Amino acid sequence: MADSRNGEHSAAAQEADATDQVTRNTKSQTTAASYTTTDHDVIRAWAEARGGRPASISGTEDGSGGGVLRIDFDPADEDRLTEESWDEFFAVFDDRKLAFVYQEQTSDGNISRFNKLVSR
Repeated sequence: MADSRNGEHSAAAQEADATDQVTRNTKSQTTAASYTTTDHDVIRAWAEARGGRPASISGTEDGSGGGVLRIDFDPADEDRLTEESWDEFFAVFDDRKLAFVYQEQTSDGNISRFNKLVSR
């Protein structure tokens, strides 16, 4: 699933049929473009295409529920991360008014796992 050559839409957005829910952050025509979205289907499609799963950092829970969110790609992180259901992940994501920044490909064309959660 490569980024479209015209640079308009990410593969995850196309797969989730939510291209209008994603903003391209990178203005230049590059394979290493980054995107921002709050669409749950786009986030899930992007993560699952890379073997990612929703998680939180163990011991970071606060009074509002949930800990610091992450997309986990490494099963070896089980002692540091707690796996969450997508429903739990997105409840905290929405409650904290987060947005998801991600990259489809690296500058050399490989699949990228770069992502971060930021305030909207």
